[in-house]
Amino acid sequence: MNIAEEIFKKANPAAVAVFHDGGETTYAELDKKSAALAARLRPLIERLPCPRVGLLCVDGVDYIAHALGILRAGGCFVPIAPELSFPERERLIEEVHLDVLVKHTPSDGLLLEVPSHPSPPPDWIKPLAKIRPAFIRFTSGTTGDSKGIVLSHETLLERIKAANEGLGISPSDRILWVLPMSHHFAVSIMLYLWHGAGIVFPQSNLPGDILEASKRTRATIIYAAPFHYEMLAGCQSGSGIAWRLAIATTAALAPATACKISEIFGIFPSQALGIIEVGLPCLNFPSPENQPASIGRPQPPFEAKLKENQLFLRGPGCLDAYLSPWRLRAEILDGDGWFATGDIAEIDAGGYITLLGRTSTAISIGGMKFFPEEVEAILNTHPAIQLSRVLARRHPDFGMVPVAEVVITNAAEPPPRLELLKLCRAALSAYKVPVEIRFVDEIPLTPTGKIKRP
Repeated sequence: MNIAEEIFKKANPAAVAVFHDGGETTYAELDKKSAALAARLRPLIERLPCPRVGLLCVDGVDYIAHALGILRAGGCFVPIAPELSFPERERLIEEVHLDVLVKHTPSDGLLLEVPSHPSPPPDWIKPLAKIRPAFIRFTSGTTGDSKGIVLSHETLLERIKAANEGLGISPSDRILWVLPMSHHFAVSIMLYLWHGAGIVFPQSNLPGDILEASKRTRATIIYAAPFHYEMLAGCQSGSGIAWRLAIATTAALAPATACKISEIFGIFPSQALGIIEVGLPCLNFPSPENQPASIGRPQPPFEAKLKENQLFLRGPGCLDAYLSPWRLRAEILDGDGWFATGDIAEIDAGGYITLLGRTSTAISIGGMKFFPEEVEAILNTHPAIQLSRVLARRHPDFGMVPVAEVVITNAAEPPPRLELLKLCRAALSAYKVPVEIRFVDEIPLTPTGKIKRP
């Protein structure tokens, strides 16, 4: 089973798949566009045991068509975020031992590149081929605790079907899309296409363009991060908007913001828990206003439990493997099939789950996540820095922003902060660069010498 091929077998060719730039692309046109890339790719990958194909492209109809084309050619789709710095991108290409890179830019059009690898093929290629993977995505950048999440075609279909038991997506739905597709694709874009819905891209993520696109296309669903809802909460009127479902994901949405959205648009946002290892196991629907801070209850196919206050989940569509280091599903889940999310949570008598924090250190900014360790690794290369710690600070628009604390070797000669920022900008994506650098006398450590984090 090839999930991309099945999408086009199911779809109504005349139905609109994507609304973009004031125009429309039907499923028939998307089929043709993706098939064209598949035809170009096949000669490059058809003899490879498990071809991994990266995609570097801006969000839009081309991104969707190329992702589907990679799958249809028999490749494993590896999204490469456009915001990655050159060193980050090169590390990811080597980590996945990429066979082909599909690049699409406005200036050069569609290019296919075959990367060279100085190191020999990794040992995990043969066991990966047995899974017949459709998708590999890293949990953040390519350093720190980041892991490559592997999903087969069958697993991807399982989680799409499971997630839709709560979402209820149908061909009559039009989903307004504002999140980065290199971070959100498997259980969102693929789900919408599987169920024959239309995907709406506004001209920009500014409130005016979001509302214009919603009205023009009669969008029924908005899927966004708290960052977007904070902006929309400043709108004067929601006239002409007819969303049946507003989903908030990637981070906690402030109840005050949710209430404001309800006042303006007549719909209370539903918080959801999306985990790349699991899918979309929790959704606060249909009455999110009763428990505004909750991610809701597990969707029908899922179960949840707490163990020492950590949230564990069980259900269909869990990842097939971690790429690096290689670990199969059976080694990741416990003996009874439970996945440890790393979230500290509480579950009330009604089964509603509220997240209280993380056991890991991931920072989420506007729908994109990264680990502070990768920023600290860059800061610590500066000869004047003895130790650094990167923390998240609340921000009214972005949800969180990174700030850095640094201990310097010689307090009498601190390095210029601009110099440290330039160091980060040269090696990291812009959203990972600290907005503030503080010089401190010491950074608290655990008894084992690890950095203590709030």
